[in-house]
Amino acid sequence: MAMASWKLIVCGISHKTSELTDREPLQVDRDSIAEANAILGKLPGVLESVIVSTCNRVEFYLVLEKSAEPADILLSFYSQFKNQHIADALDKFYTMKRREAAEHLFRVVAGVDSMIIGENQIVGQLKDAYSSSCSVKSAGKIIHRLFHQAFRVGKAVRSDTEIGKGACSVSGTAVSLLKSKIAANTNPAVLFIGVNQMIAIAAAGLSGDDQCRFMFANRTREKAVALAEKFAASAHTLDELPELLGRADVVVTCTSSPVPIITKEMMRAAGVAGSSRRRIVMDLAVPRDVESDIDELTNIEILDLEDIRRFVEQNQKQVLESIPEAEAIIERRLDEFMYWYSHVLHEPLYNGFGDTFEAIRHEEFGPVIKKLSPEMQYAVDKASRRLINRLLAMKVRAETEPEK
Repeated sequence: MAMASWKLIVCGISHKTSELTDREPLQVDRDSIAEANAILGKLPGVLESVIVSTCNRVEFYLVLEKSAEPADILLSFYSQFKNQHIADALDKFYTMKRREAAEHLFRVVAGVDSMIIGENQIVGQLKDAYSSSCSVKSAGKIIHRLFHQAFRVGKAVRSDTEIGKGACSVSGTAVSLLKSKIAANTNPAVLFIGVNQMIAIAAAGLSGDDQCRFMFANRTREKAVALAEKFAASAHTLDELPELLGRADVVVTCTSSPVPIITKEMMRAAGVAGSSRRRIVMDLAVPRDVESDIDELTNIEILDLEDIRRFVEQNQKQVLESIPEAEAIIERRLDEFMYWYSHVLHEPLYNGFGDTFEAIRHEEFGPVIKKLSPEMQYAVDKASRRLINRLLAMKVRAETEPEK
């Protein structure tokens, strides 16, 4: 009796197996993901597919015909989608099958496989990837079940463990660190220097505190205005820095300047030196925006990326303690999926042997059951069905055990 002629596979490249320069040419842009899924889904040998492409990973979740080779699928996909030959990059891809493939996805959605353990953004990215696959009808019975089970894993891990409780990115950690430092301040004035994603994230993170008053400064005032309007704040140019620094309790700076834009002399000119007011300056720039000797001034605390890194490490220590709990949830959900997967994979065997075993059950138990009371008939019928199901499972395992 034949088994199902398909297999579950994941092929991928991630931050664990490659450098960013290796992954960059293999990325699938968000705007092109639907087209990519459509191309992949139509390749010979591909029955179902989902493409997951983030800054840290590019992965292909595939249900393939049994004779199809994952490497050939990847070569064909990149050739058709990007006119790109990736034979030299194949050795950087990992390939996992069946249980290992499902477990990998569950670890990814749980944040256990992430660069920063417990990150929450990956859940949304996986949902977007799955949704894109569904939109072009590349997902089918196996992928639907796999990803829905994965989303249950992600939800359970984050609700039942501490995995997702902390700040789960460098920018998120920067905001958390800053909040811990300014919590005691009353109605602090916050000066943001620069207009970019890092500044926008920091402002959004602090905007929940109604007591904060924002000011935005940038080399070009127009860009500062665009961001300031989102937070009902004032906009300024860098020429106004000395005056703004004198008004600010907290400074968050992140520009692309090759030299420091905040100097000790500027702080003195702002009247900050020797002031009894405590000030915090968070420097998110590389190279740094703040002269290193400013921390010699009284009542000024300088925070930079090294402080953020240490804060991340401290936060990760707490998160790492939750990994065994997360892995226990993953294992339980994985067993559930693989029980279903095994029945679908070996459905022809179950159907064939099942008919035979059921005929034997009726032949052997039928005459006996007729002589029993209704209560005993029910009990014997139920027990005989359980017996047949256990024998059937053992038979299927015996038939399929050699397969790796």
